[in-house]
Amino acid sequence: MGEYDPYRLIDDVESLLVSHGLSPARVPGRGGDRLAGASRLLRGFGLEPRMAPEDAFDLGVPFQGRINQAETLKD
Repeated sequence: MGEYDPYRLIDDVESLLVSHGLSPARVPGRGGDRLAGASRLLRGFGLEPRMAPEDAFDLGVPFQGRINQAETLKD
């Protein structure tokens, strides 16, 4: 299983949409939705979203290193 930065994926998708003639707008207050969507997409492809512990706190989601590490070690 690999890792990928969900913030980079958001930027990549935005660039792809622009290249297809669309005008995506980052709606204020919806950053958590973008991050959750990117993370879910990565997991759907068998990749682990690379997230710094401080980013988890920004979403109001407690970062539990032992739990997250244990899930990674199970696979």
